[in-house]
Amino acid sequence: MNISEQVDALQARVAELKSSADQARHETSEQVKARISQTKADIAARQSAAKEKAGQAADRTQSQWKSMQADAAAKMQDLHDRIGRQREQHDVKRAEREAEDAEADAADALDYASWAVDQAELVVLDAIDARTWADARAAAAQ
Repeated sequence: MNISEQVDALQARVAELKSSADQARHETSEQVKARISQTKADIAARQSAAKEKAGQAADRTQSQWKSMQADAAAKMQDLHDRIGRQREQHDVKRAEREAEDAEADAADALDYASWAVDQAELVVLDAIDARTWADARAAAAQ
């Protein structure tokens, strides 16, 4: 899957998260609990498919995520400088390697974002379930 396809897939999953949360707000506690169980099963299926890749990239991705925020401007300037040098040097092989490395970094960051969406989905559904339970207890107390 190329980077554009990964971004599209992540965008679709975020839209699914919003839709799921909107629907869950109108469901009973039992329905939300069933939705949570299904979401956990879906996440487990996605994670088992990507577990090996994620395991290899997890440490690198987390450290890259932190350093990316700290030195984004410096990396952009470096990239522009390298592009300028590459054009002058006509070093196609070097440019290809750097492009592949950049694509791999982007794919790792998207994998991390996908994991974060999984975690957000569970937390949102748990929060809705907790609110549903609290509202039911409040209504029963009246």
